[in-house]
Amino acid sequence: MATYYFNLKGEPATPFTVSGEEMVSKGRGIKAIAPEGIEAWRLSYNLSTKAVDVAYEGLSEEDAIAKKLEDDVAEAAATLQAEKDARAANEAE
Repeated sequence: MATYYFNLKGEPATPFTVSGEEMVSKGRGIKAIAPEGIEAWRLSYNLSTKAVDVAYEGLSEEDAIAKKLEDDVAEAAATLQAEKDARAANEAE
């Protein structure tokens, strides 16, 4: 396990002690224990549970990147479809 510092929104900020402790001392950061070897983009601090969440937990970094890409493509397709449906509904009125 490793120490990681998050901003007050729960987003990853820094793994570095000096800058992280400065954030915490100024009330702008949260210090938490995170799993070792996980890239920062996969980490978030859950303000409700006060614990570190790992996106795509259990997947290797390579598999997590592939899954994120797949999720992003699916989300973009859903957004495009929703916009298309909204335009069609507006045209029908």
